[in-house]
Amino acid sequence: MKSNFLKVVLGIIATAIIVYILKTLKTIFIPLTFAIFLSFIFAPFNRFLIKKKIPISLILLIMVIIILISFTLTGTIVYTSVSSFVTEFPKYEEKMTTLVQDFITKFEIPVEQVKNYLNNKVNWVEIANKLSFTKVISATMGNFIDFFIKLLLTVVFMLFIVLERNKLFHRVEKVITEKDVLHSLNVIAKIEGQVRKYLVNKTFISLATALVSMLFLYAYGIDFVIIAGLFIFILNFIPNIGSIIASAFPMIICFFQFGLSWQLIAVVITLPSIQMTFGNVIEPRIMGTGLNLSPIIILISLIFWYWIWGPVGMILAIPITSALNLIFKEIDSMKIVSAFISGD
Repeated sequence: MKSNFLKVVLGIIATAIIVYILKTLKTIFIPLTFAIFLSFIFAPFNRFLIKKKIPISLILLIMVIIILISFTLTGTIVYTSVSSFVTEFPKYEEKMTTLVQDFITKFEIPVEQVKNYLNNKVNWVEIANKLSFTKVISATMGNFIDFFIKLLLTVVFMLFIVLERNKLFHRVEKVITEKDVLHSLNVIAKIEGQVRKYLVNKTFISLATALVSMLFLYAYGIDFVIIAGLFIFILNFIPNIGSIIASAFPMIICFFQFGLSWQLIAVVITLPSIQMTFGNVIEPRIMGTGLNLSPIIILISLIFWYWIWGPVGMILAIPITSALNLIFKEIDSMKIVSAFISGD
């Protein structure tokens, strides 16, 4: 009895320490997690090239080139979209000002009182300093440098994972039995296969959702179609709430562009319909049984990983939780935890 109680206490302490380390060293662990998942995605391709007796150095070079090309294309699209948004935004500032003025006139709000309140309560000099062009540029450069460092770390981690993968298995074989080796390889293969299936299928589903949404937005004449598509693609990786947040941006743009019009009604109807079709009809057919996670666990994992790693944590929450569930299933003392996590 005392032994079990001690194990529980030690487990809670160990979990708290692990969570603290993950949160404190997120700059390292986020790229490492991405690197692990990338290695899962590239695993079949690597095995194919190894069977063709391609040198490992050449395989690593091919992987790096593929990743750099992908990020370069994505970065170019994002830069072009943001540039067009910055160029066109003054037009929306005028429309927003007009809407505010119409609102004040319609509801007979005393403008002088509003101005006095703003002048008394808001430190405009301080806001101007915070929004200075120099600081905006510095913050933008800082974010770009931070992104570049994390990308570089991800690539480096992935290269080491691929290089050490086979060596690690050989070292493990020397200290455990052949049965345990086969069992461990089976567990790793399950995790790799399930995570890869989720990431690849989710990527194609999110891309298809974004492209179809962009097609309708373009047909309705909505501005910033590419930015809206990027939002939909990225946020679709966040289950349940991601699609709702992604649809908000084009709806807001449509409102400021056309006001209360048929275009706004069409967007409000079309985008949720597309999200529901891909999310509730097409995705379950492609994913099959999926990651077999309880809906409440999905929600809790989203909140937990957001607290640990921010928005990136919400994107990684589901594959991480799925991998942990597969590991817990193979440990006798943790099978009860797996029963709570699983959706069966």
